[in-house]
Amino acid sequence: MTLRFASLRAAARPPAGRLPLGAVARAAAILGLAVAIAAAARPSLAQDVFAQPAAGQVAALATPVAPIAAASPSLRGDVIVSGDVIRLGDLVADAPAAVAATPVFHAPALGELGTIQVARLLLAAHALGVVDVATGGREQVTVTRAARRIGQEAVAAALSERIAETAMLPSDEIEIAFDGTPPGLLVSPEATEPVAITDLAWDPSTRRFTATAYVGPSPAERRAQAAVSGVARQVVPVAVLARSIARGEPIRADDYRIERRAVERVPADTRLDAIEVDGRVARRSLTAGALLRQGDLERPMLVERNGTVLMVYESGSLTLTLRGTSRQAGAEGEVVDVENPVSGRIVQGAVIGPGTVRVGNAFHGRVAALAN
Repeated sequence: MTLRFASLRAAARPPAGRLPLGAVARAAAILGLAVAIAAAARPSLAQDVFAQPAAGQVAALATPVAPIAAASPSLRGDVIVSGDVIRLGDLVADAPAAVAATPVFHAPALGELGTIQVARLLLAAHALGVVDVATGGREQVTVTRAARRIGQEAVAAALSERIAETAMLPSDEIEIAFDGTPPGLLVSPEATEPVAITDLAWDPSTRRFTATAYVGPSPAERRAQAAVSGVARQVVPVAVLARSIARGEPIRADDYRIERRAVERVPADTRLDAIEVDGRVARRSLTAGALLRQGDLERPMLVERNGTVLMVYESGSLTLTLRGTSRQAGAEGEVVDVENPVSGRIVQGAVIGPGTVRVGNAFHGRVAALAN
C-alpha cells in the first residue's frame, strides 16, 4: 500500500507560525493509519513499545504480568470473634489481603452477641474498595464475642490461699462463703493468667473479708476484675457414719463419709487427723449420721476375757507352749494376765495373735516347769 503525501506538499503555506486546522487533522489521520499498518505487519510492535518504561515509571510496569483471577468476596455468615474489634476479613471471605485486617466495627462485650445490618457492612466494605460482595440474600449477620468464664471455685481457691498465708493455716482448711451472687470473671480465651487477689482485708475475729479478684499480668494490668466479700472460716475434716455399726464390727472406708465443718463446732476427738480408723473396730454400737470419735474405736480384741489362750515362749530354735486362761481381753500388742488353770499361777504376756500370748525371758523357767 502506498501512502500519498502530495496533498500535504501542494497545500498553500499558512502564515508564519500557524498551521491550518485541516492540515493538522489530515496529518494526524495519516500518522495513525501508518502506525496501525505497522502494527498489523509486526504484531509484537505494540508490546515492544509499551514494554519499555519511560523515565520515572515504576519498575513493575517494565514486566507485564498476566492478571490472576481473584475469588469473589462473599459474606461469611454468623461469626465468632475474639478481639474487641471486628475486621473486614472476619465478615467477608476472600477480602483483599491489603484490607482484610482493617477494623470496621466494635465487637460486642465478652460473652455477648450483636447483629450487623448487611447494608452497613457493604458500605464499610465499599469504603475500603471492596465491591460486589455476595450476600446470599442475608439482611444481617450475628457476631458473638468469644469468652472464657472463670467460676467462683477458682476465685474461692485464690482467696483461700491468700487468707491461709495471713492466718498461717493450710489453705485446704479455709472455706469461703461469698455474699450475694457468687462472683465470676469473663476473660478472652487467650488469657492464661490465674486468678489473683489484691486489696485483701480480713478480720480474724469476725472472719469477714473484702477483696478484689482479677485476671491479668499484674494489679495494674487487669483483663477482668470483680469486687468480692464474704466470710472465710477455718474448717476441718470429720468422719460421719454412713450406717449404724455394731459393737466389735470393723470400720471400713465405705462406712463413713468425709465432711468439712467449722473448727469451732467440732470436738477435738472428732477431727479426722486425730482419729486412727484403719484396722479399728467399734468399741460400742454406733448410730448412722453420728461423728466418729477416737473413743468409739479400738483395735480388735484377739484375746477374750476368761478365754483359753496359748502361751508361747521362743528362744532361738526352742519353742515352748502351754495353754492357759486370759484374765482380761486384749488387742494385738497389749499385755494381759494369763492363769495356769492347773497351778493357778499368773504370768503376763503380750497378745501376738488370735488367742495367742507371747511370754518373755522372765517367765522361761516357769513356763518350762509348767510344760513338764
